[in-house]
Amino acid sequence: MTNNALPGSQVRTWLNEFCLRYFQLRDPEGTLALLSPNFISVGTGDGEVAVNKEQFHRLLRDELQAVPWPLSYKIDNYTQHQRATTCWDCFCDVHIGLEQPEYGIHVIYHIRLTAGFHLEGERWFIDTMHASEASHTQEEGEFFPLSFALQGTSQINRSTQKELIEILAQLMPGGVVGGYVEDGFPLYVANDRMLQMAGYQSYEEFSRQIQGLVINSIHPDDREFVKMVVAQALAKGDQYEVQYRMKRRDGTDMWVHDIGRKTVADNGREAIISVLVDISEQINAKKDLEKAADKDPLTGLFNRKAGQNRIENAMHSSGGYLFVIMDLDNFKQVNDLYGHQQGDRALHEFAALLTHTFRRTDILFRLGGDEFGVFFSAPRDLGVLERKLNSVVKSYQALTQKHWPAARSSVSIGGVYGQLPREFSELYRTADQVLYEVKNAGKGAVLIRPL
Repeated sequence: MTNNALPGSQVRTWLNEFCLRYFQLRDPEGTLALLSPNFISVGTGDGEVAVNKEQFHRLLRDELQAVPWPLSYKIDNYTQHQRATTCWDCFCDVHIGLEQPEYGIHVIYHIRLTAGFHLEGERWFIDTMHASEASHTQEEGEFFPLSFALQGTSQINRSTQKELIEILAQLMPGGVVGGYVEDGFPLYVANDRMLQMAGYQSYEEFSRQIQGLVINSIHPDDREFVKMVVAQALAKGDQYEVQYRMKRRDGTDMWVHDIGRKTVADNGREAIISVLVDISEQINAKKDLEKAADKDPLTGLFNRKAGQNRIENAMHSSGGYLFVIMDLDNFKQVNDLYGHQQGDRALHEFAALLTHTFRRTDILFRLGGDEFGVFFSAPRDLGVLERKLNSVVKSYQALTQKHWPAARSSVSIGGVYGQLPREFSELYRTADQVLYEVKNAGKGAVLIRPL
């Protein structure tokens, strides 16, 4: 927006552009682009003073983190004066609103605003800005213009702040819960949305179930982690952010994203007010994607990469191991004589045979093509495992004789066992050498050697 003359009408246009980007679009970069590098601002809170653009950027970033929602605005009682040839000042009333008709919510906050503009080259910039309010409800530490509704920096149960906290809580896809910053986080507030998320009929029921301590609403395995994150964050500032599993009333788990801020209750005790958002669907979807990425789509076993990763992890925690490679002999004949659809069926049937034969804790995976791998962690009796491996050879032979006899396909198994951790590449190479011995000796057999 450039104009050397800048008629009076354009001063208001420029101010409106600032309000649009700041309040409605909540666009920090767009807002900053309208400001002079030496921009000076004074907000409605004691700490809201910026003597340059960078300081204002920090204030803006903190505000948007606390109040990210779009806000409506209306400029009234506007007036302006030309201070110099290329400088203008204006004054107006600005009504900032949070409006959600579907919830019947209409919150208005009124400020008085003065701003100064000046010309730099061919562009006009906002040079100064001062916001003030006629009331005395805002206190030190609050963000301009609506953060008093969200944070309650002095007393969380002041009537105005508490009403607006409840209003904003209705707009969120999660709920609000608060606890004192004491051992176990004694409960002091929970809104209806949070109770509904967790399956409780009343605040009293929730309080009884968790024995009055917010920490008891968290999955036992996550409690120490949550306490550590909160303690570390509050040691550095007054806000934390963490994800964990929360226990529902029916005993099931709910993943939540928790953003909390430290405050002071009216009795003088330090407390935390936090917003919880149910992210169970996102977490489960992510797990499903990770699971799908780990699985071989044809057989349902782990793919090579997933199998290798699990073996490397198990290798360092197991008291010994056995690793075998299984190769389907003459498998190309199944495809050539009976078609690829039957070849796929044979692979699927062999994978099902492995799943049925071995434990769920054993690592079964498809190395690729007609080659499979199995890793046994801390085997107690190699003789028992060898008998199971031989049963796989016999079962697959019976399967091929029934469905694909002309292919004369069998399975050869070669493996190694040891105690010391090895790289997967070395483990595979040595097991493959043993498998090669089996194939040279006539195929369709099992051979295991020590490392």
